[in-house]
Amino acid sequence: MVRKAVTHHDSDNKLARELQKLVLAESLNDHVIEELESQGAGPKSVAVMLDLRDASEGLPAPTALPEFAEPPLPLRAEQDAILKSAAEHAGSYSAGLPDFICTEMVRRFDDVGGTGKWKARDVLTVKLTFFSRRENYELVAINNRPTHRNYEAIGGAVSEGEFGSDLVTLFDPQSRTYLRWDHWTHLRKHVAHVFYYRIDRANARYRLEFGMGDSPHVATTVGEHGYVYVDRDTGEVLRLNRSADIPTSFPVRRATTLLDYDYAAVAGRQYLVPLRAEIRMATDYILTRNQIEFTGYRKFSGESTITFDSAK
Repeated sequence: MVRKAVTHHDSDNKLARELQKLVLAESLNDHVIEELESQGAGPKSVAVMLDLRDASEGLPAPTALPEFAEPPLPLRAEQDAILKSAAEHAGSYSAGLPDFICTEMVRRFDDVGGTGKWKARDVLTVKLTFFSRRENYELVAINNRPTHRNYEAIGGAVSEGEFGSDLVTLFDPQSRTYLRWDHWTHLRKHVAHVFYYRIDRANARYRLEFGMGDSPHVATTVGEHGYVYVDRDTGEVLRLNRSADIPTSFPVRRATTLLDYDYAAVAGRQYLVPLRAEIRMATDYILTRNQIEFTGYRKFSGESTITFDSAK
């Protein structure tokens, strides 16, 4: 269905609506989704496929896997070399970024009762400043209306750490990260190595917070596992796909993050920066989904401001 829609140049909206009608009898995995994204599936269709992936978790594996062209399995020495390159890029990532400002648009959705019917909750406009290798998040508007509310205390799911700290933690020797090569993939037309990783809670720095409305926030440090996608040609990380390993006493039952990096111009130069992210959380009574876009990258100055004309 997806390949046919891409070939016929159907709109992303149309394909997403058709995908929403599907009920799968077999499980859908990330590899299939990322390959179809690279072949032309749009962000709305990808979001629906992620819903289908979650809904099909625990179903039987496909009896016939789709075929995707891929290079031969890399030798162990090649795997070690690409991991070394990725670690070097991650370690120098923040130091290589200029001071800049960008707009983070966070579209939040709720699914009460886990019925599969997502309801738009709000749109947050965040002024994200990267200065002296530190990130600062300032909530400046809710549904296009200026606000003075605190970003961390807004309730629901929020995220930080996209500009390097997540990558540094992943490859930091103190994290004692377990890494193994998993598969090849095509990601936004880049050929990428995909490595499975795991960080145990004892060595983790992944802090998970959750709150609803005016209720007090709760927080805990969790282990994590997932996949890191490394560009075959540049050795840079293109995607981080992680799932939290959450204690049973914490109200959040599941938390996943899909974070994409791509190039954007800042002060006339191209830098690898966060492009978009999707964060999903689940409790016993509600599912939440944040769709995040990072736009308007520009050199930081004390007079930098955010306007709301494009928010919807």
